[in-house]
Amino acid sequence: MNKSVLLTGMLSCQFISNVPSAILLSKFTMDYESLIVAVNIGSLGTLISSLASLITLKHYLKAEKNIVKYILLYTIINMLFLLVLLLYIFIF
Repeated sequence: MNKSVLLTGMLSCQFISNVPSAILLSKFTMDYESLIVAVNIGSLGTLISSLASLITLKHYLKAEKNIVKYILLYTIINMLFLLVLLLYIFIF
């Protein structure tokens, strides 16, 4: 797998979400296998990295009002999972 495609894909997902990242980056690479892995793994991390994350936030806010707690906990847990998967890819 192309490591630059993986890193670029994962990083872009943190800012513009995984589906727009896949569409945007597909114009710049022919290594679709790496791109698919990158945007799937990249959907972890920040709250905007996946539309599903925003949907869970909406449901959480119906029951709880502490958005800061949710965002902090969500980001920490997802960044840890992202780091584990990133290390796995680069080691193996």
